[in-house]
Amino acid sequence: MRIQDLEYYLSLAELGSFSQVSKKFQVSQPTISLAMQRLEKELNTELIWRDPGHQKLALTHPGQILLKHAKKIVAQYQQAEDEIQKEAEQKLVLGLSEIVDFAYFPSIEEHLSDHFFTHLRKETVNAETALEQLQKGQFDALLITGSLPIEEKLTIIDIPHPPLHLSAGKPLPDFQLSFVYQKDSLENSDLALILEELQGAIASAQAKDFALISKSE
Repeated sequence: MRIQDLEYYLSLAELGSFSQVSKKFQVSQPTISLAMQRLEKELNTELIWRDPGHQKLALTHPGQILLKHAKKIVAQYQQAEDEIQKEAEQKLVLGLSEIVDFAYFPSIEEHLSDHFFTHLRKETVNAETALEQLQKGQFDALLITGSLPIEEKLTIIDIPHPPLHLSAGKPLPDFQLSFVYQKDSLENSDLALILEELQGAIASAQAKDFALISKSE
């Protein structure tokens, strides 16, 4: 059963005219007639009564039953469309500490898919307030450095990474790189994909890619 056929059917019940329905949807009258025939064939019953002159039409008793349910089906389908569209337009917000945003992220961008950036917006976060902002819902996840306190409501995943070094070759002190999110939020499929992609991108990037240019240069 096609949603479009049900939309034609609802309009036909309201307007009582094939020509008016075809005009409303900007399709030919045979298109509307074929849609009604499909519905009647699928339900194995007559839905519309037409007088011999085809000047008037009315819904049969089965047609009235379908009308009641078709209104709910079309309304629920339209609601689902709206929710899906809103979700598609919404982007997850990933908070990056300054060193991650400045040194690490540019090195792994080429290893990330278009899907990653379609569903995500990244923002630099203050390391001192990052966890608090995450718990308040200002971020969906964090990719930050440093030793983090254990929080009951948060999940912290350590991500192995190449050492960061100055472009001259001198390595900087090692540090912990963590992906942090609120427990149970990984049920969000996009968030799970983002974590998976980040881990893969960091693993794929070469150690030489993670170079921090010193101010003297």
